[in-house]
Amino acid sequence: MIKLLLMFLVTTACANIQSIKGKDEDKTQSTMAASSMSEEKYPVKVVEVFNGKVKYVQVPTSLNDGSYILKCNELLTSKPLKQKIPVEVRDGLAHVYYAESYFSIAKKHKCMLEDEHVLTVMVKQYPYKEERLKVAKSKVKLSKKDQKRVGREWLMTKKVYENSAKTLLIDKPFLKPLNSYITSRYGKKRIFNDMKRSQHLGNDFRAKVGVPIPVSNKGRVAFTGDLFYTGKVVIVDHGLNIFSLYAHLSDIKVKVGQMLERGQIVGLSGMTGRVSGPHLHWGIKMNGHNIDGFSLVEESQKQFVNESVTTH
Repeated sequence: MIKLLLMFLVTTACANIQSIKGKDEDKTQSTMAASSMSEEKYPVKVVEVFNGKVKYVQVPTSLNDGSYILKCNELLTSKPLKQKIPVEVRDGLAHVYYAESYFSIAKKHKCMLEDEHVLTVMVKQYPYKEERLKVAKSKVKLSKKDQKRVGREWLMTKKVYENSAKTLLIDKPFLKPLNSYITSRYGKKRIFNDMKRSQHLGNDFRAKVGVPIPVSNKGRVAFTGDLFYTGKVVIVDHGLNIFSLYAHLSDIKVKVGQMLERGQIVGLSGMTGRVSGPHLHWGIKMNGHNIDGFSLVEESQKQFVNESVTTH
């Protein structure tokens, strides 16, 4: 009888111990779940962008202030294009200038910041127009000598575009360089002398020879020279792989390495290079893509919402 009583007491005690342990485990799991909920990641941002345009996005992040790489991969394709986009993190926000190539046929991009999915980009096709131009035959069907020159110049400018400041140099929105009539808009499909097709990947402003040309934003002069297609040209680096280009100038007023404030004169308009008349060709290069500068003007206003936006 005594043995039976002892066995009963031991069994009851063990049962109570297991029960207490189970409650402790439940409490621990609940605490971990609550902690996980409190550390929940920020929701993924979804934006739309046209091919040839740029989109400015602020992405919440817990990363420390500094420069990072946003890795974006195409989805819904067998051979996805991979992009590495430099971004700047300040005060819990990643400042992203996302550019989509004019030639893009992508539908969707998934973008990762430090292995966290933070941005999804939906791509739409923009209905660009077509125009026909008459220029000298030598500017359409190039001689072997000119072909070699164009090749050398392409490699030279490619190196320029690979050397950008690691942080944004701008502190105000971008401005268009002139307030004159647009003679040819970005994205137009061009047919030269009824035979050669190309795309106009910049914006042309009406300007007689000698008109002062201001820089669109603060930056460092990355290149000056006289090239086959662009003639006398100035390229300015604005940081994070954002460059602006001022082409067909009659005179250049700045030097490589010089820091410029927004609105400072880079040169005088002209008709050098492959042109049919005097004008300014204004181009924007972002992360290797030639994009519409007007979309950059519009999107950069979102970063500097308290700045008053004017034109020159």
